[in-house]
Amino acid sequence: MLDMESVPAPYQEVQPHWFFCRRSDDNTSWLPFSREDSDKLENACNTDQEDEVVIAVEGERYDVHVKERKRYAVYWEQGPTEVRRCTWFYKGDKDTIFLPYPEDVSKSLEAYMIAVTLNEWKRKLEFSNGETVILHNPKLIMQYQPIGLQDDWVSSPSEQTRPQTVKRGVNNISVEIPDGEPEKVDHLVFMVHGIGPACDLRFRSIIQCVNDFRSASLSLLASHYKHAQQDGQIGRVEFLPVNWHNALHGDATGVDEDIQRITLPSISRLRHFTNDTLLDLFFYNSPTYCQTIVDTVASEINKLHTLFKQRHSEFKGAVSVVGHSLGSLILFDLLTNQRTGSKDREGVPSGEPFRLNCDTLQQTLTRLGLEQYLDTLQAENLDLESLALCQDTDLKDLGIPLGPRKKILNYVRRKWLSEVRPPKTVYWVFFFYNIYHPYDPVAYRLEPMIVTEVDLEPMLIPHHKGRKRMHLELKDSLTRMGMDLKNNVWGLLRTACQSFARPPVAALPSVDDGDTTIKRDLQERHSRKNILILCEEAESSVSAGQTEQPEIKVGMLNGGRRIDYVLQEKPIESFNEYLFAIQSHLCYWESEDTALLLLKEIYDKQGVAFEQPQQ
Repeated sequence: MLDMESVPAPYQEVQPHWFFCRRSDDNTSWLPFSREDSDKLENACNTDQEDEVVIAVEGERYDVHVKERKRYAVYWEQGPTEVRRCTWFYKGDKDTIFLPYPEDVSKSLEAYMIAVTLNEWKRKLEFSNGETVILHNPKLIMQYQPIGLQDDWVSSPSEQTRPQTVKRGVNNISVEIPDGEPEKVDHLVFMVHGIGPACDLRFRSIIQCVNDFRSASLSLLASHYKHAQQDGQIGRVEFLPVNWHNALHGDATGVDEDIQRITLPSISRLRHFTNDTLLDLFFYNSPTYCQTIVDTVASEINKLHTLFKQRHSEFKGAVSVVGHSLGSLILFDLLTNQRTGSKDREGVPSGEPFRLNCDTLQQTLTRLGLEQYLDTLQAENLDLESLALCQDTDLKDLGIPLGPRKKILNYVRRKWLSEVRPPKTVYWVFFFYNIYHPYDPVAYRLEPMIVTEVDLEPMLIPHHKGRKRMHLELKDSLTRMGMDLKNNVWGLLRTACQSFARPPVAALPSVDDGDTTIKRDLQERHSRKNILILCEEAESSVSAGQTEQPEIKVGMLNGGRRIDYVLQEKPIESFNEYLFAIQSHLCYWESEDTALLLLKEIYDKQGVAFEQPQQ
């Protein structure tokens, strides 16, 4: 008989998965693409094309140059990141996640998997740096650091080398592969940040914060709009960051250079934080820099919208804007002072692209005194419209120095702002909602300025899990208990009043004092009647306090709908309001409740109701 356990498993080629590298100041991590994106990259890699193949990934916000193994951002300035086709992974004793081997190392390891077909284990693979990988058995493959010459290749090196665990294939490691994003985009939202380059307590940029907000919205769509997505009724909402801080503090304005000359040398870190963050408030109060900020936000929105339409030509949805902190004030000023389109553009079809045809590229460069770069730009087929879509790194790659490229981009984007408007197929949706955390130190209400005659409580934003937080439920329960107790007291008092006011049994008065008795009886009855009236009035006032307030229209600003919406504070936040004040001002980027409110308002207008998932 044949011993089946001694028969080696047939060799099967490992299935690759594509990862990209994300580097920070003190950390390097490898993150997987979604399965859909990984399959697209793998198919492109297997083609025989000699030219570079570019694949759009992650909702078409990034382009991957497959042969170059680089990932480039589309909508914002960001250095390219490395991309890797991964098949083998390793993890040290102190590591928490598996890291992918370089592709050449993975190919060498895969070549040695012939041991699976021959059932010859204890095979050793040595690398040029002296490290060794030993295939002990199908479930135990280890990598050892060099400790000197090893005569016996079968024996394992000493434990002092701290071996690393090696795994083959992404399915054998614990990694969360993200779900792919729906291709269809229903709505486009531009998000504008507040003061400073960092948007939260972890000092993350607007790009990182919007990425998290987008991820939260995708997760909520999958849970609260599950059937609508499965039926193809809806797709997703795209959130794009609008960064104006870099333009204000860039080389073109010279702001940072001027501030540095007058900054005191003491407490340098605190002064740098002040210069980079708090001074943005004063800049916005300056007529010169205020206009720079507003122009930057407007031009960035126009640029991002044009890029988005180029990559999503089928998009017919609406566009909304969201501002945080100072960003909300910038958007308010921008929207309330919009210029209408010029008459000569009113007859232009919505599908026809706008072009900056007032000046030629040569005239523009001559006006700026930079005509020596005309040949360089024309060699890349760049005109004024395409220049408005360029980033600083694009012109830098062409060999244009810092000063000239800042002048070019600043001039062209200002021209773009003054002449280009979004196509008529796009309409702007203003929900003008005021979303705030109750402990946010710079949050204010709007409704009391609009409806002055009624004291309205703000609308409480529902928890995304469909309930109030426990401490708020407890607070409401105690309030209701107090009201019930108060009602019971008034009920007992009313009963006592009614008993006291009940007329006594009729009795014949004596002959002598009949008139006096009748008079006294009438007085007592009148007094009891007054007490009963007072008791009834008191009870009616309590009942009136229990009735719900009627629906109040807050005017035409938001179509008569409510404006002020307040988040539910967390239980730990309610213990000390001051301790969580700063955190409350920066919590919106990670707030699932805020994301769900936006999604609900967007899809309510499309007639799509959300589903409360089962808990």
